[in-house]
Amino acid sequence: MVGAAIGTVGAASGAWAQQQGGEAAPTPAPAPQMQVAQAASSTDTGDTSGSQQSSSLNEIVVTGSRIKRTNFDTMQPAEVMGADEISKRGFTNLGQALQELPAFSVPGNSPVGSQGSFGAGQTYVNLYNLGSQRTLTLVNGRRFVSSASSSIFGAVAGSPVDLSAIPTSLVERVDVMAVGGAPTYGSDAIAGTVNIILKKDYQGADVSVSSGLSEYGDAADYNASAVLGRNFNNGRGNITVAVQYDKQNGLTDEDRKGTAGSAGNFFGSATKGQTFTQQLYSGGEHYNVFTNTGMPMVDDGVPISRGKASSAITNDAGQALFFGPNGQLTPFINGQLTGSSLYQAGGSGFPIGDFGNLLTESNRTQVTLLSHYDLTDHIRFNTELWYGHLRAANLRDQPYYNTALFGNAGDVNGNLILNTNNPYLSAADRQTIINNLTANGADPSTFYMARANTDLATGAFRTTTDIYRVVTGLEGDFSALNRTFNWEVTGTYGKSDTSNDDRQLVTQNFFNAINAVRDSSGNIVCAPGYTNAAIATLSSTCAPLNVFGINQASKAATDYITAIAHPKQSNAQYDVLADIGGTIINLPAGDAKFSAGYEYRRETTAFDPGAFYYGQPNGDGTRTQFGNSIPIDPVAGEYHTNEGFTEVNIPVVAPDMKVPLIYNLELEGSARFVDNNLTGTFWSYTGGGSYQPIPDIKFRGNYTRSFRAPAVTEAFSPKGQIFDTANDPCDARYINGGPNPAQRAANCAAAGITQPFTSNIVDFTIPGTSSGNPHLQNEIADSWTVGTVLRPRYIPSLTLSADYISIDISNEISQLGATDLLDACYDGAPGNSFCSTFTRDSTGQVTSVSEGYYNAAIESFKALQAELNYAVNLSEFGLPDNYGAVDFSVNYLHTFSHYYKVGTGDKQYTVGGVQEPRNNFTANIDYKNGGLDFLWQTQYYSETRISVNTPLSNYQYPVMDPYVMYNASVGYEFDGGYRLRFNVDNVLNSHVPFPQAGYSTTRYFSSILGRYYRLTAGYKF
Repeated sequence: MVGAAIGTVGAASGAWAQQQGGEAAPTPAPAPQMQVAQAASSTDTGDTSGSQQSSSLNEIVVTGSRIKRTNFDTMQPAEVMGADEISKRGFTNLGQALQELPAFSVPGNSPVGSQGSFGAGQTYVNLYNLGSQRTLTLVNGRRFVSSASSSIFGAVAGSPVDLSAIPTSLVERVDVMAVGGAPTYGSDAIAGTVNIILKKDYQGADVSVSSGLSEYGDAADYNASAVLGRNFNNGRGNITVAVQYDKQNGLTDEDRKGTAGSAGNFFGSATKGQTFTQQLYSGGEHYNVFTNTGMPMVDDGVPISRGKASSAITNDAGQALFFGPNGQLTPFINGQLTGSSLYQAGGSGFPIGDFGNLLTESNRTQVTLLSHYDLTDHIRFNTELWYGHLRAANLRDQPYYNTALFGNAGDVNGNLILNTNNPYLSAADRQTIINNLTANGADPSTFYMARANTDLATGAFRTTTDIYRVVTGLEGDFSALNRTFNWEVTGTYGKSDTSNDDRQLVTQNFFNAINAVRDSSGNIVCAPGYTNAAIATLSSTCAPLNVFGINQASKAATDYITAIAHPKQSNAQYDVLADIGGTIINLPAGDAKFSAGYEYRRETTAFDPGAFYYGQPNGDGTRTQFGNSIPIDPVAGEYHTNEGFTEVNIPVVAPDMKVPLIYNLELEGSARFVDNNLTGTFWSYTGGGSYQPIPDIKFRGNYTRSFRAPAVTEAFSPKGQIFDTANDPCDARYINGGPNPAQRAANCAAAGITQPFTSNIVDFTIPGTSSGNPHLQNEIADSWTVGTVLRPRYIPSLTLSADYISIDISNEISQLGATDLLDACYDGAPGNSFCSTFTRDSTGQVTSVSEGYYNAAIESFKALQAELNYAVNLSEFGLPDNYGAVDFSVNYLHTFSHYYKVGTGDKQYTVGGVQEPRNNFTANIDYKNGGLDFLWQTQYYSETRISVNTPLSNYQYPVMDPYVMYNASVGYEFDGGYRLRFNVDNVLNSHVPFPQAGYSTTRYFSSILGRYYRLTAGYKF
């Protein structure tokens, strides 16, 4: 996991640092009625009968291949989500729609949960939990520019595509191809390929408006879309325009008490005498070492430790005092004490669970134009023009802290130093503080204060992303040597510009403003002699700041201490593709076909942190931060590739040959040679085939060698400072964990750490560094699949498929965070090289860590993926013809094994955790009768462990119960083209399963959000 740019407070258990990938929500997405080897159900795309096209131009290209063919059969596991399913589930974000497929794990980023720095609202899917950077996303078989930040503090590594930029109203279907794609498309398709096929030849108009609202009256969403298409010149040309607008109101964690908020359950350090190290507490995790109203102290320490006043100002009864919301001292009420001195369950402490983003606030506008024109019967001109605008806000995050946890008093995030003559203190409170200082032998003129400044720096930020894309090219066919050949030449240019607006507290001005005095006229002013920070703030005039209580600050004061940080990201993509294909030779079983071509691709990226995040240069090569964030470096780089590829498809036996025990036999293979100016040359290749002994059953298999080239972020990021938390394996909470607990314990003991040991890095961040690595090489994956497809003739509408998927990645590029480095040290051979990447002080506390990117990991994934489709008219069961039809579908993923290994360390498993349930399925029953349609959906996750790589005995309740949620949708299409649809997500109001702690916010988002309603009206003409 990447380090942070600011000091933050870690979760009590820290259990999720061992999991890969970001969080994800099982947010409602389209009913995934998969068609295993045929076209997905699609919407009516209008009358195209006037089109003057040759047969070759009418043939299709299946995802994972460039050979044109007349059917959708594939050699690899493939799923297809049609426009009809997307519409029925009411989704307006394609990335969230795909989350309903069990093959997709928690995304690298989505509108749900905490947002990746510099990219609020962007959505990056994550196939098989192998990382968003290992899922290749295409649009109409062509690459799409990424919006991801190249900063090390961005949401994802690599160049994944933001799927929120694709208008759902224009989507005809989405093909999801497991494993395959690298020999056909190049880098990044290690997990597989997502290919978004857009509507073409659209004739007519389709307009739609919808609105959604939760049962609590919040999280409102408003959407409007229109698709307009027209054929012209007797069908030789077509132009289609799609416009879509979506507005989503956001939520903070505080808006859902009991689950995401401060009143919920959490795992924390167990109290003495327990047999487990992680105890379940209720009432919310409250830090007793600060509040967001201020806790005064007599010295530079923490106010409360294990429920007793430590450095706190106390009353005559010995109770610790803190400032109430109105700025007056009041007794601190302890909650339930935990095994940690830092936090309690409930009480007056800081409710950290309230200060996070649950759902982004966003506005999305997308305008797309698709057109083509047949210059002749054998040459077609194609064009795509794109514009997308996203403005999204992360509503809340951890604030600017002042506490001894993050430095000495007077440091950027250390305790505040205040004068007892501060005019905002009441006379009674001033005397109480002076009395405490005197009793402790301290200077009565100065006291200290810990504070979480939620009213001054909310952690909120707003992202604006503009995407521009142009695709233009020619395709056609010609005859030669008694054969027909097809060809294509296409150029693509894409650009994504992202900027952020962050309100940031400027430390120097903050310190000036809290040093308040009275002038000769009795007015409260800033103490004279101050110097403003070198960074411009909203006001250059110092105004006194009241930090006792909450929301006591004047606008003049907040303007003086606030600067607007404005980091920017720019990505550009250039791609030129030329290919030719056709028949090699006529075989008894049919035509052996080929495709061959060349591709040039150039990716450029540049991140500018802006003046605030860059920091103030000191003249000696170092920089000083202006506020909460450490200085952040700019990142810029580019790479280009020259790539050649070829593919063959060979029919060996065809049905009309009447060969015993071989109804059909087909082979295919492809290869791609890549010359990357950064990593050199690489061959990617694949081979596979399908065999049908009888028409009812097909066996298929494939082997693929794929790769992923280093992204600009991974290769070019300069060395910079970070903050990070970690699950320290030598901590008493984790000493019995890991794949080999005995070796872990022995290594920790050899390092001089005695048990029980409490590691600070588990509960709050420590400083470190992180950097890119220009010497990175390609990741390499060896993958294979084998499976079967059943279409029994006696049940003609039934299709069942099952495929075993194996993906083994070597030379994997990993951004090794503090947890990874510590685990690799103490779970590996004694004194291995990873032990030199961090330092400990004489008490055993981690004091620094050197993170970065390495070709240091392997990863292995094994799973069974299965789909079932059964569509039947009820009249086939003896019912009247007017009783309609039912379409039943199930998509299922069972993960046998998924682990990664860093260096010489032991395997770290991910399957069976809350981000990756071992069993996961989505089932749909769709009833249709005339204009009426009713869909009932069931989503299921099997039971999961709170922490996969620690013993069950570490947790009081180590396993989360299985989860089931139901969604429903009913629609009616009236005569004349009008339609209405009503959706209810989470119909039975399913809750996050027990123990309701340690869960993934995004995976269980629908349960946190509650029952959600959407009404859609549309008109097609």
